[in-house]
Amino acid sequence: MKSDDASAAIWVVALAACLLAAARPVAAAATLTLDDYFAQALTRSEVVATQGELIHQAEERYRQASAALRPTLNGVATYTRQDSGARDASANPTRQTNARLTASQPLFRGFREFASMRQTQALVGAQGEDYRQARTQLFKDVVQNFYDVLALEQDLNNLHEQINQNLEREKELRDRVRIGRSRAGEMLTVQSTISTLRAQVEQLQAQLSAAREAFAFLSGLSAATPLRDTEALPANLETLETYLARLELRPDVKAVQQRLTAAQENISVARGAYQPSLDLNANRYLERSGSLENIDWDVQLALTIPLYAGGSLQSRVREAVSQSTQAELGASQVRRQAEQEIRSNYQSVLFDRSQLEALEKATEAARKNYEVQRRDYRLGLVTNLDVLQAMTAFQENQRALDRARYTTKLDFLKLEAAAVRRPAASAEPAP
Repeated sequence: MKSDDASAAIWVVALAACLLAAARPVAAAATLTLDDYFAQALTRSEVVATQGELIHQAEERYRQASAALRPTLNGVATYTRQDSGARDASANPTRQTNARLTASQPLFRGFREFASMRQTQALVGAQGEDYRQARTQLFKDVVQNFYDVLALEQDLNNLHEQINQNLEREKELRDRVRIGRSRAGEMLTVQSTISTLRAQVEQLQAQLSAAREAFAFLSGLSAATPLRDTEALPANLETLETYLARLELRPDVKAVQQRLTAAQENISVARGAYQPSLDLNANRYLERSGSLENIDWDVQLALTIPLYAGGSLQSRVREAVSQSTQAELGASQVRRQAEQEIRSNYQSVLFDRSQLEALEKATEAARKNYEVQRRDYRLGLVTNLDVLQAMTAFQENQRALDRARYTTKLDFLKLEAAAVRRPAASAEPAP
């Protein structure tokens, strides 16, 4: 019996070990890096999916425009009943049936159909660039939320560490007050500081909760999903000119340029309406009544020359020219805004790196000062206020340093996105 119990215990231990081994990779996989987060957000985003559908719609409009060059074939059937009157009943019967196949081939339309095809093709390209711009904007949103969450969590950790340090300080002061080496007011000062820090914790908890809800909205995952920062800053930042050289690669700049091309082609479409049209029409009669019942087919060459349309043709040309000017102004504005974004982000990164370097030195100096003040306080060389001030300076510098690290990474990734060097955490489908 004991042998059976021992065997059962061994099996239980082995099973538990297997379950633990299986659980470890799952827990590790549940931690999201920035790329994991972005890939998850891509599958979740309705905005990106909508842009994908707009590409399909633009492609279909291109096919519709190209169909204008191809022949059309229709089946037509009619039944007519008319008053006999004094006409010849054999030539014009009162009941007439007609069934035919009608084919029509456009021969010349003032080349406006080709301009229309180029116009819709440019709009397809513009929608493709809009899709890439939507991905870029989603990446920026993900980066912002990613580092908001990490910065708030780190700030909370720092606050909890401050509280623990002040609790240790309170305990030390309580012992000193009991033996008469410190005043009760010194301990009350520390207690007041602890209460203030706990109030800041509550405030940050509310901000973190909001940031976590935004994370759940963007990713579709649990708001409690842990995040892991694997991004690294480059040792040296490239020149501003290197980033500005990639301005023309931005999807928003390319999209407005494509729309400008489409607007210019629309002028050709409008002007083409001034030109004559030539069409070839053919009919194959399957059933016919009256004097033409023995005629099985006919072919027609139709020439249409526009002479007067109440001024609508000229108005359409002027409208198209105005739309082209508007598109040109829009393209100039988008390009200037894109250049300003790159310059602004570049300056932010430069400032962040300088600030980060200064904070690293300041934090290290504050840490050493705090250690010296604590030692001198035990020797009776400084007051409790000196120690508290040194401790607060060190803690605040540490918090500022951690926030600056995340801000620097955030601004650098925004700069990379502005210069079309990121995103694409997953394979981008062909528009």
